Amino acid sequence: MSAPRFAKWWVVACLVGWQPFASSGQPGSAVATLDGKPALIIGHRGLPGLYPEEVIAGYKAAIAAGTDALELDLQSSSDGVLFACHNVYLSDTTDVASHPEFALRRKTRSVDGVAAGPDWFISDFTAAELKSLRVRQPLATRSKAYDGLYPMATFQEIVDLAKQAMAAEPGRRIYVYPETKNPLYQRQLGLPLEEKLLAMLEKEGWNSPGAPVFVQSFDPASLKLMRKLGLKTKVVQLIDGSDVDYRSGAITYTSPDTARPFSWMVAGDSRTFAAMLTPAGLAEIRTYADGIGPWKLYILPAKGTDAAGNPVKALSEATNLPPTSLILDAHRAGLFVHAFTFRDDPQYLSKTFSGDPRSEYRAYFALGVDGVFTDFSTTAHAVLTEWLRGAR
Repeated sequence: MSAPRFAKWWVVACLVGWQPFASSGQPGSAVATLDGKPALIIGHRGLPGLYPEEVIAGYKAAIAAGTDALELDLQSSSDGVLFACHNVYLSDTTDVASHPEFALRRKTRSVDGVAAGPDWFISDFTAAELKSLRVRQPLATRSKAYDGLYPMATFQEIVDLAKQAMAAEPGRRIYVYPETKNPLYQRQLGLPLEEKLLAMLEKEGWNSPGAPVFVQSFDPASLKLMRKLGLKTKVVQLIDGSDVDYRSGAITYTSPDTARPFSWMVAGDSRTFAAMLTPAGLAEIRTYADGIGPWKLYILPAKGTDAAGNPVKALSEATNLPPTSLILDAHRAGLFVHAFTFRDDPQYLSKTFSGDPRSEYRAYFALGVDGVFTDFSTTAHAVLTEWLRGAR
């Protein structure tokens, strides 16, 4: 199977008149999440719709905006300190290029089968050196108002922030949501993430099923290793894809680093992430994980062609198809679904939503998504609050 199934949802849509995108925000039924509770608002890299990615100021703003979880990507410094940074290199999110003392560290490397660089790699810097850098917004279309003001954040600082926020607001639960990023690559460098992450959770008293922690990875080998090492928190298998064939709406798998987990590539396993979406794939995930984190287009695919019949080039030019059965299938397997990534920026919204991110959130909430990774926690929280008034 190359993509989630459409058949069951398509039949239901035709019979009852499928309208998940209605602008009223009234879903007309109770919350359809796995546990019947409201979807989680997951602050993807803090609040990067406004602040630079993965800085403490952004995480504080996300907490103030009503986020339920602080999501971050784990990278290791050369001396084994875990930092929050999306990529293994530094040029896109920091001012490293303006530091002449680091000029000679610029190099090219192979990362999960893909050439990266020339660039500056986090693993070549000590924690103190990384703290000397200042973070900047990587997207040209977003605000640069906070560029150069904040240092990179460590995982420990984010854990401490979550604990402080919960202590200041008793009864509120704020999850920490770390991702082991390029885990095999980092292990090959002698900077393994899994043991370090587990040791930190143990130190914090957070290695338990009820701890405010979700551990995520695109690579099942990393998650399985941590389970073997004794990880007891909630675990999430991320599910990626390279692009979309907008002629059909199917997810494509052409880029090596987003087509399959790197451990599969190393093992000569030719399957793509699509294998995880089959009944057998979901059953396998359930043996080591509690949920899945799929690209949102696995749930609501999109397609579109121009006047000449050629596929469009961007999501903003495409229209969503009826939903697949992925959420239903995952729930039947006992897995929750946290979809990524929701953004207010027009280029990340299909024509179906007419440039209104609120409509997109309502569509996914109505389908029973258990959580949304969002760059704009303020929008997501406001929409969920409004939507729940109609669901209850």
